[in-house]
Amino acid sequence: MNKKIISVALAIFFIGGGFFFSKVTEKKELPCTKVVEKISEPEKNISVAEAAEENLFLGMDSSVKNILNDGSEYAVYIAYPQKSQTPYLYNSKKMRSASMIKVFILATAMELVKDGNLSLDQPMTINAYNKVGGSGILAGYPTGSQLTMREVLRMMIIHSDNTATNMMIDLLGMSTVNEYLQMKGYTDTILQRKMMDFNGKENYTSARDLGNFFLNLYNLQEVGSAYDQLMLEFLKDQTDTECFNAACPDKIIAHKTGALAGLFDDGGIIFGGKNGDTVLILMTENFTGEKIVIGRMKKFAQNLIY
Repeated sequence: MNKKIISVALAIFFIGGGFFFSKVTEKKELPCTKVVEKISEPEKNISVAEAAEENLFLGMDSSVKNILNDGSEYAVYIAYPQKSQTPYLYNSKKMRSASMIKVFILATAMELVKDGNLSLDQPMTINAYNKVGGSGILAGYPTGSQLTMREVLRMMIIHSDNTATNMMIDLLGMSTVNEYLQMKGYTDTILQRKMMDFNGKENYTSARDLGNFFLNLYNLQEVGSAYDQLMLEFLKDQTDTECFNAACPDKIIAHKTGALAGLFDDGGIIFGGKNGDTVLILMTENFTGEKIVIGRMKKFAQNLIY
């Protein structure tokens, strides 16, 4: 009798124990399933964000052709420096630089200041042979007037002053400017004449070179942090505001414009916008008219920024 009671008790123990352990096993497996689900969710979110960045320039060729379609020749460079995306380039050919060449003259001077070969505070004299017409105000200053190099450089950018530019070309030398361009890899850009000196030669650059210049400047990697910041200050004070500034009046813009018979250019950095800060270069050649291309360029900038 005692043996039967012991056998029944053992059977109940093993059956109950098996049920207990199976429940423990079930409870241990459930958290593992939940952890896997939590890990997979962020991975999906990251891939979606990456896919969205990859498509920022999707359809850009169509946008260029639909908006910039007045019969003029356009070149376009777009970069979003706050995003990891290869810049967009439409038409990489060399074009006449007009006053866009002045940003490279500015950078060459800053490079020499950084190296200790020039000083921003050194005096410069306005000579009669430097004075030329076109854009700027220094031609109206009395011959013999003195300014610091900092003031001359600022005039060259904010007023696109041709007299100031010729003073800097005389000081630096064309060969020094062209050496700087080669050193920095701006292979489409060359300085071959002074402002208003139509000697049969022309100055050239490209949307690619200008775009890379302004992208370097944005990242403070053109000459060096302090010098790049000073160049940005000059460019933000640009007085020619009929294109980018008129299109984006609520934005801070560091840029340069250029104009000659048959062309109008605007290029630089537009701070803020639907895709963040934007490096935008718009160049034209053989245009159908200045008012026409400025209207098209304004519309393009608005579509890009807002």
